[in-house]
Amino acid sequence: MNEAAAKNVLFIRAVEGADADGKFLSETDRCYAGRAAAELVRWQAAEYGERPSSEAFIAKRAELLTGKLAERFPKALGAFESMRWRPWVGVLLPVLAFIIGAAAEHIADRHRVNILAFPLLALLIWNLVVYVLLLASAVRTLAVRSGRQPGWLHRQLSGLRGTVGLRSVVAWRGAGPLASTLARFLLDWTQSSAALTIARAARVLHLSAALLALGAITGLYVRGLVFEYRAGWDSTFLDANAVHGILAFFLQPAAQLVGLPFPTVDEIAALRWSAGTGENAARWIHLYAITTMLVVVVPRVTLAAIAGWRERRAIAHFSLPFDEPYFRRVLSAWRDAPARVRVVPYAYTPAEAASDGVQRLAARLFGDNVQLQSARPVAFGDEDALAPSERGESSALDLVVALFNLASTPETENHGAFLEGLKAQAQGPLIVLVDESSYRRRLGAQAGTDARLAERRRAWTGLVGTRGLDALFADLEASDLSVVERELEVQLSRLSPGG
Repeated sequence: MNEAAAKNVLFIRAVEGADADGKFLSETDRCYAGRAAAELVRWQAAEYGERPSSEAFIAKRAELLTGKLAERFPKALGAFESMRWRPWVGVLLPVLAFIIGAAAEHIADRHRVNILAFPLLALLIWNLVVYVLLLASAVRTLAVRSGRQPGWLHRQLSGLRGTVGLRSVVAWRGAGPLASTLARFLLDWTQSSAALTIARAARVLHLSAALLALGAITGLYVRGLVFEYRAGWDSTFLDANAVHGILAFFLQPAAQLVGLPFPTVDEIAALRWSAGTGENAARWIHLYAITTMLVVVVPRVTLAAIAGWRERRAIAHFSLPFDEPYFRRVLSAWRDAPARVRVVPYAYTPAEAASDGVQRLAARLFGDNVQLQSARPVAFGDEDALAPSERGESSALDLVVALFNLASTPETENHGAFLEGLKAQAQGPLIVLVDESSYRRRLGAQAGTDARLAERRRAWTGLVGTRGLDALFADLEASDLSVVERELEVQLSRLSPGG
C-alpha cells in the first residue's frame, strides 16, 4: 500500500470510528463500497494475472468512501487534501541553502580571509559534530530495534500527537462536522507516517547542507575572480604551533590528496596580520574547498541519497496495523469464508441472552461475516478430556474463547488445568471471558455487591494470570457491551502477530 492509499485508509478509519450513528457514512454507503471494492480488486487482479490482496481491497474501499465524503463535505475534504506533502518544499529549501551559502562571504571582510575564522572552517566543524550525532543515533536505534522499540525521533514525532490534535480542532473549525474527525486522523497519521517523515526530512536537510557548503565554495571562487583575497590570522591565545596543528588537522589530508605542500610552522607564523599583510589566499581557498567537498558535500549527498531511497520505499510500501479489530471488521466483506470463533464453556451453560452477547462481541471484532461455534460445555472435572473439535480444528479458527462463570470459585486443579489444556491445543489467539450475568442476578441489590464482585474478579484474575493470560469480565446479558468491546479489541491486538 502506498502513501496516498494509506492516508485514505486512516482517514476513513477515523470517520467510521466516530460515526456510530451513520451521519457521515450510512450502512448502505459502506456495504456498497465493500461490494464494489471487492469486485474491482478481483477484476483488476484477474486482468493482470495476479492474486487479489486484502490490502488492495481496503485501499479501494477507502478510496470509494473518500469520494462519497468529498461530495457531501467538500470543505472537510479540502482540509484533508491540504495535509499532503508539497514536493516543492524539497526543492526550495536546498536552493535557498545554496543562495545563503553563496552570499555568506559578504558578511565578512570581502578582501581578507582569516584562516582561523574562515566560514568554511565553522562549516566543517559543524558537520563533523552532526556526523558524530548521527552515528550515536544509529547505534541507539539499533539497540532499541533489538528490543522492538521505536527510535528516539520516532517517539518524539509520536509525542506530538496531542499538541497537533488540539491545534487541529481549532484550525479546522471551518471544515464543519468532520473537524474533530480530521483532528483524530492527523493524530493517527502523525504516528503512522513517522518513519516516512524522518526519511523525507533527512533527505531535504542533508541536501540543503550539501548545497549550503557548495554555495559557500562557489561564492568564494566567483568573488575571487574580481577581488584579491589576502589570507592571514591573529589570535590572543594561540601561537603559530597551535594554529599549525589546528589547520593541519583539517586541511593537510586535502593538501596530500592534490599534492600541495602544506605550510610549515614558520610560514604560518609569517601570516600573522601583526607581522605583515598575509599572502594571496588562493591556496587556502583551494584547500578549504577540497576539504569541504570531501567532508561535507560528498557525505551529505550520499546521506541524502540513502534517505531518498528510504523515503521512496516508505511511500511505496506503507505499513499499517492490519491485525487491528477495525481492519478485521472491514475485511469481513472481503473474505469468501466467514471468520470462525469457537466458544468453549467450562462447567457453565450460558443463557440465551449471554450467548447473544458473545455473538455481538464476535461481530464487533470480525464484522457481520462471522460464524460463532459454541462447543459442548466441558463438565467440571472433565478438563483433561477436551472434545476432538477443540483439538483438531483450533488451528483453523480466528479466535478461541474460554468462557467461565463468575459465580464459580476458580480452582487451580480444575479451571486452571482446563485453561492449560486449551491453551496448549489452540493454534490461534485465546481469550478468557468471565461472564458476570448470573452472579449479578444472584447478588441482586443487596449490600456489599460491588465488594463481592471485586473480590471474585481478583480471584479469577490471579488464576488466569498464572497461565500467562488476561481475564476479561463482562455482563453478557447487558444491552451495552461497548466497554468490554474496547477491552477485547485491545487484548486481541496484543495477541495478534503484529501486536
